[in-house]
Amino acid sequence: MSFRSFDLLNLVRDFGETLTLRKVTTAGTYNPATGTVDSSVTTDYSVTAYLYNYNVGVAGGNDEVVRGTRKCVISALGLTVVPDFDDLIVGSNDTVKITSVMSLFSNGTAIGYICDVGE
Repeated sequence: MSFRSFDLLNLVRDFGETLTLRKVTTAGTYNPATGTVDSSVTTDYSVTAYLYNYNVGVAGGNDEVVRGTRKCVISALGLTVVPDFDDLIVGSNDTVKITSVMSLFSNGTAIGYICDVGE
C-alpha cells in the first residue's frame, strides 16, 4: 500500500504520540574486558511519531524472515535533529533501533521521516 507524504503526516498528527529519539552524541571506547562500549553520551529529543507494523515477508530476496521489524513515521515539524541509523526510539512500552531512514521533503524542506525500526 502506498501513501502520499501528506497522508502520512496526517496519520502522525491524528494518531501519533510523543516518543523519545535517543542519539549517541559522543561515542565511548571499546572495553575488551567486558566486550562493551563504555562512556557513551546520549541526548534525548522529544518527537511526535507513529509506530506501525507492516508485512515485510522475506528480507533481501533470501529465506530469512525478519521478525519485530516495524515502521516509525516521525514528523520533522519543530525537530532540531535528523533521525539516523542506530538511533533509538523509546516509548510506547518499547525501545527500538532505527535501521534505515527515508526523508520526506516538500519544496526542499524536510517534513517527516519514515524509519525502519527493529527490536
